[in-house]
Amino acid sequence: MTQPNGLSRREFSRRALMAAGSAAVLPVGRLSAAAGPVISRITILQVPGDFVRPVAQNAYDERPVGKSGHIRLVRVFLSDGTVGLGVEGYAPIRDPGMAFLKQMIGVRPESMFLWQGDRIAGHATEFAAQLQDQNNCWFELVLLDLVGKLRGKPVYSLFGEGLRTGIDAYDGSLYFVDVASGRGAEAVGDVAKAIRGDGYRGLKIKVGRPWKWMLGEAGLVRDVEAVIAAREAVGANMNLMADANNGYQDHHDWAVRFLKECSPYGLTWIEEIFPETLEDYRMLHHQLQELNADTPVADGESVRNMDEFTPFLSAGLYRYIQPDMRTCGFSKVLYAADLADPWRVNVVSHNWMSELGKIACLHAAKIRRNIPLIEDDRYHDLALDTSAYEFRDGQWFIPEKAGWGVDLSPNYDLFSRVGEEVMIS
Repeated sequence: MTQPNGLSRREFSRRALMAAGSAAVLPVGRLSAAAGPVISRITILQVPGDFVRPVAQNAYDERPVGKSGHIRLVRVFLSDGTVGLGVEGYAPIRDPGMAFLKQMIGVRPESMFLWQGDRIAGHATEFAAQLQDQNNCWFELVLLDLVGKLRGKPVYSLFGEGLRTGIDAYDGSLYFVDVASGRGAEAVGDVAKAIRGDGYRGLKIKVGRPWKWMLGEAGLVRDVEAVIAAREAVGANMNLMADANNGYQDHHDWAVRFLKECSPYGLTWIEEIFPETLEDYRMLHHQLQELNADTPVADGESVRNMDEFTPFLSAGLYRYIQPDMRTCGFSKVLYAADLADPWRVNVVSHNWMSELGKIACLHAAKIRRNIPLIEDDRYHDLALDTSAYEFRDGQWFIPEKAGWGVDLSPNYDLFSRVGEEVMIS
């Protein structure tokens, strides 16, 4: 696909993201702060939330995750009273991030983006390096909520037309429930069956037990049994993914055996079977083809520079890439989708314990064909009112509300009395 200026979508996206000159996006639409409200205050608050059911451990956890958790929500206030919502990335905000936030006071959110007509086409040149720094990428989610509210549009429509109505989701919360409960693989099957009953069209289970929870061959055997139990519980017409969290590191032969034995059960993908290197993934791909047991590979939740995906894409090693939404930011995820598109590779963003992160993933899937579904960790942030979003028949539906379409719940005021921190004002 080409843009009106003759560039391929991938090249257009690259130039826009890196702000490589105004020739790619005309008109630029860069206005002075006097043209609109500016950032006046930034606050942060740790708030609780809970999962739909208790979550067990994965390959590297020290203990089961449990039913509840917490996350730090960020509010950005504009001079006209508009408030934007966002969420801290996986890395806590430290001195470099605080220095960046101080520079945001007095800046007009709309001026931080390049515009092509009424559509965002990248970051404004003077802010590009800061917004793409891995310490600051999370801040883009707040900015987009603000810009959407100022323009009265949902975030996705700031970037393009909606390409689909409902968006498929898979449940990503099925961890080592067998280990946590002291039961066998049937425990995995029981939860998988419940997930299907909840209306989901896909689910992901955790594997990688040999790493620390069931050492040796016993863990490998249980991983296979867990896949079989899940498949038997949900039937053939449901997506089933497996995520090893690198649990087969230094056990390449076991990884091959695991995937060979699971091949008849139709894994949609295997995620993070071991740490990604071109050499190891080429070898795995070759061995599985020889066994007629090839399984699509997914990876990339720890990647922060999207161009690092290119060698794996060009080698045909990935079928799905998974940049983390809350840490990488919205624009980088869209760039990853455009980067992957020529190789017919899909993007399914990683997201964990962040309801706003999930919502951002939904908006990205709304405007990119090769973002076909989203990860749903089934986590609800008790400080947020997300009731405008509807889940039915295995799909999420985005409301036509401004910004992310999310409000604060009455709980926020209760939580803020005991800890909301004014970061910058």
